[in-house]
Amino acid sequence: MTNFLNLERNGKGFKVPVKILEKAEELKPLASANAWKVVGLLAEKPYYPAEIAKKLNLHEQKVYYYIKQLKKAGIIEVKKTEEKQGALAKYYALVDSAFALVPNLKKIERAKESVFFQGKEKKLDKQLEEFMTPFIHNGKLNCKIVIGSPDPHGPLKARARDGHLAVELAAFIGSLVESFEFPLVFLDTQVSSLDSLDENLIVVGGPITNKLCEELNEHLPIKFSPNGGHYLIKSELSGNDYNEDAIGVIEKVEHPFFKNKKILLVAGNRNAGTKAAIISLIKNIEAIIQGNTNKESVEAKVVEGLDLDGDGQIDNVEIKE
Repeated sequence: MTNFLNLERNGKGFKVPVKILEKAEELKPLASANAWKVVGLLAEKPYYPAEIAKKLNLHEQKVYYYIKQLKKAGIIEVKKTEEKQGALAKYYALVDSAFALVPNLKKIERAKESVFFQGKEKKLDKQLEEFMTPFIHNGKLNCKIVIGSPDPHGPLKARARDGHLAVELAAFIGSLVESFEFPLVFLDTQVSSLDSLDENLIVVGGPITNKLCEELNEHLPIKFSPNGGHYLIKSELSGNDYNEDAIGVIEKVEHPFFKNKKILLVAGNRNAGTKAAIISLIKNIEAIIQGNTNKESVEAKVVEGLDLDGDGQIDNVEIKE
């Protein structure tokens, strides 16, 4: 996998292929002034040793010495070969355009604050960009994804069964960003209460299995309402009640406790409803970002999962409002 160095010059960003050096001795082949001249020349285009010696006014044997050391260090490689005056000439070029000394790469890879870069700029549709703001900021994921714990927890000792759906959601969000920090996903039992989380949040799962959804519920335009030991979904926008298992909601709301923070809820009456909401967000994002059909300014949708191929699995959705 190619590593990249991110540079900025005159307001423009550049990604330059970079060779990572982890030990100081790896710099030795670059230490002499003449070796550096060889590297500088090969940064322009491939050359064979006799050409290098002539252009740099160096003894050919010295050039062969530098070539050997640089090749052994993995800094240069043979790019092509050609016959020159009855002999086979090897043309050398740099493996990467830059070098970076990283004293403890393993520690950086393990660190929670380490950032993953996709290596290419993402261009989002304007409406989609607005909908995903501030969860995505300057191409970087800017939120926590919180799912329900699979272990018994909460007043009902419920076990979340939709954690695997977060993988699909994270894959979708990952396709929209250039970089993100680890970890991406947290269990609701790993985070404190909603009023102490001064962050943008993507909350996955309903109030039975995700405590943050339960805390957020009273602040939603489309709420989960207790109904005989279960919940049904009540929309203040349409006045409709939805109690089918495969009903889900996608709601983007202001954080009730912290200004300028947002929460995106992707949840359902049951596991099937949460799956329907995630499928809708991935497959029908153009419709989701339009807002509620009863009040377009409110970013809240009700969807129902459908099994179009009859295999018992939700594979499509219908937007109810």
